[in-house]
Amino acid sequence: MHHFTAHRLRFTVEAQDIVELNEHPGSAIRGALFHALRNRFCGNREAGECVVCLLVTTCPVATLVSTLRTESQRGRDVPRPYTIQPPLGQIGTQTKQGRWRVGPGERFEFGLTLYARAMQLFPYVVLAVSEFERGGIGRRVEQANGRWQRGRLAVREVWAENPLTGEQKPVLRSGDRMVYVPDIPVTHQQITHHALRFTSSHLTLRFLTPTRIIERGHLLKPGVFHFQPFFQRLMERLEALSRHFSDTPLVFDAPKGLIAAAGRVKVVDRDLRWEELHSYSTRRRAESPTSGFMGSVVLEAEDWSPFMPWLLWGQFTHVGKDAVKGNGWYEVGIGE
Repeated sequence: MHHFTAHRLRFTVEAQDIVELNEHPGSAIRGALFHALRNRFCGNREAGECVVCLLVTTCPVATLVSTLRTESQRGRDVPRPYTIQPPLGQIGTQTKQGRWRVGPGERFEFGLTLYARAMQLFPYVVLAVSEFERGGIGRRVEQANGRWQRGRLAVREVWAENPLTGEQKPVLRSGDRMVYVPDIPVTHQQITHHALRFTSSHLTLRFLTPTRIIERGHLLKPGVFHFQPFFQRLMERLEALSRHFSDTPLVFDAPKGLIAAAGRVKVVDRDLRWEELHSYSTRRRAESPTSGFMGSVVLEAEDWSPFMPWLLWGQFTHVGKDAVKGNGWYEVGIGE
């Protein structure tokens, strides 16, 4: 993990039409990005999908929209090298159905984090998000012109951010003709330094978006949440991301003792709820469940230092199913 990095971008966008998004809009943002990347950069539309395309191993778009590794021991599908950080809280106004409706001229923000070598694809991401002004995003709604279509978004600003150091740098601002490559990544050295702040026996995990964890074939529900399956899934995700996108992958065999130790972490308090959600998969042409738990949980351990670097990394990589769509985004807090 010593060469693994996270590059967080924050996009400020402005609605050009009426934009309607579901209560948890991460899936819509990821879907719009998927279509924008394919529409603008795919060089072999006849293939239909990346898995049957002869160019898949050399295509930068495939790395982002359909990451495949034929040599992977865990199957061809590997984690996507980025995650969406959807807007939190109110954006626009909320409809009776619980959706967010953003009117023309209104702005909101969302984030996107690229990992390690995927940073090389940064220009494709910025250009793809700019395509939201043409292809639109979210649900089809009746617009001022009388047509039912997705609302368009214009990118007004893009900033690179490092939450650990507090650094911010502009990548693209309104009126700029040049995009600046961000150079303030989150590094493992910063993570280990930040981990020293956590000296209490108690810490709080705040789940900002639905988090979907499978334990022995069953969903981990709020009433029975415990730390071990959450931490094991996090370690598996960090191992996979570092193995496919970094020069120094995390060797999962080494911290196996941590998984056993995770079973001794106590749950002091749970304030979790279950969010029932579904999203549409373009590739599978079917809906898939993206439900998960949200809220907070207070945990107790004699010594958090072996866990803390990985928990801090998880704030940037997310954890669980559909992390690329924004699910599994959490924060680590000190104490109760």
